[in-house]
Formats: sequence, C-alpha cells, structure tokens
Amino acid sequence: MADGYPLRLVPSPSEPAGPALPSEGLQLALRAAFGRPCQVTASGRDALARILTYLRLQASDEVWIDTTTCARYLAISPCVTATVSKFCRFAHGPGSRTAAVLVIHDWGVPNPRLPSLKDYCRARGLPLIEDAAHAFASVDAVGRRMGTVGDFALFSLPKFFPIRQGGLAIGLSSRESSSEPAVQEAERALAGWLPRWQEIAAARRERWHTLDAAVREVGLESALRLPRGVAPSLYLLRTPRQFATITGLRQAGIETGPDQYTGTVFLPCHQQVRSEDMARIVAAVSEAAGS
Repeated sequence: MADGYPLRLVPSPSEPAGPALPSEGLQLALRAAFGRPCQVTASGRDALARILTYLRLQASDEVWIDTTTCARYLAISPCVTATVSKFCRFAHGPGSRTAAVLVIHDWGVPNPRLPSLKDYCRARGLPLIEDAAHAFASVDAVGRRMGTVGDFALFSLPKFFPIRQGGLAIGLSSRESSSEPAVQEAERALAGWLPRWQEIAAARRERWHTLDAAVREVGLESALRLPRGVAPSLYLLRTPRQFATITGLRQAGIETGPDQYTGTVFLPCHQQVRSEDMARIVAAVSEAAGS
C-alpha cells in the first residue's frame, strides 16, 4: 500500500549524512539506551517471534494484549495477533491461562497501565513484553524510556528511522553475528542512523504540534494527547468524515488509513514531512471537513 504514495506514513529509506557506528559500537549504544542485551532482527514481527520462542509458550497458553487506547481488534496490528497465534492464543484480558502480558504503546504513546501491569506480572511470575514498535524514542511521565520497563521489548525500526527493514528484540542476548541478509542490512542502516535518534524524535514532535495547530483551525483535533517526552509515530486525527478525508488524502498522494471505521484518520508527521507536504495534508483535511 505504501509504495503507491509519494508521502508515506513512515519515512522513506535514505542514507545517513553522518558517520556510522562500528559494529561493536552499535551494540554498546543499544545496551546503553535500553540497559539490556539487544538482538537486531529482520523485523518487529521477527523480534516478537524470537521473544515468544524464548518463552516456550504452550498452545493452550494465552498472551494478554493491552493497548494504550484500550481498543481491541481495530487498534491491534494483525502482525501482532498473527505472530502470537503461531505460538498460542491471545486475549484482551487476564484469565486462568494467561502466560504472558503484551503491552502495546499505540502510535508511540506510552500505555498508561504499564506500571500496574508490571506489578500484576511480578506478583504472578509472568513475563511482561513491551510492544514498542512505534515508540523507539518515547518516555513516560516519570522519564522511563519505553522498552526498559518490561522483561522484554520489541521495536520496528522502519517506523522511526528511514531504513528499509529491521527490528530489535530487547532482553535477548545479542548474537556475535548473523548470516541473514535482512539482519545484516538492518544492522548497517541502524549503525548509521542511531546517532541521530534524538534529532529525529525532536523533528517528529515539532511536526506533530505544527499539524495539531493547523487542524484545530478547521475545527478538528487529535484523538490522542501528545504527552511530554513522546516521539509520535503519526498524528491520529479525530473526524466524523473519516472516509471522505481518507479519499482526499490518497488523491493528494498521501498514505493514510485505517480502512475500517474508527472515526479517526492516520496523518504522517515523521521527520521527512516538509512544509509543502504539511500544506497538502491540511488542504485535504480541510476540504473533507467542509464538504
């Protein structure tokens, strides 16, 4: 879907301008950021699969999935549910078969129930997994970086960095090297972009606030508040004219969604969004709001 739109919801792959970290420097930087060993994987889905494999779940077990927005089917990526289903069942609440808890930080916004879910897991000896696919540079209200609270965590690198593929599995021992071409490519790309993660996070916040001010001028608003310290993966527009807005955006060459009715629309706000892109986004949103 993304390939047909000049402006995508995630940044397009590009080469970093600055020097890359050496291979040993990459692992040291990741460990310094997340306080634990990290495995670079082929994708975020692969990172989740590696974590679930490590946990040795049984087919009759359940993984309790909890999201920032408390939504169920519309907010949980099929990539997540399909991956979990290869190992065991998934549920939207606790039960007698709960064997792990998967906390999703929707659109980069920390799940507010993370502390209580950590206490729940600790009291029962259950592993807590953070799905921080969209939250590489986000911190919560007390300054904890997402991916450092749970026993394990996963990231999808192309959702934050302008790279083609790659993921991170936090809490699994790093490998000396990988023969997988996808992993090798991800490691090379990440080594080039990781030193600029703070710059990227600041650019995303700036674009989110610029877009927020613009859509408020046409009488609309975000469906999610942007807490301090959060680097958003997208702008979640609340609108009663969801499908008219989506149609207008796609006609303007802008990737968006979702295709199911939620009363919301995805707007790109990543670091590659230019002022002229912002104008096209706002024009399409404004036209749909007034039609």
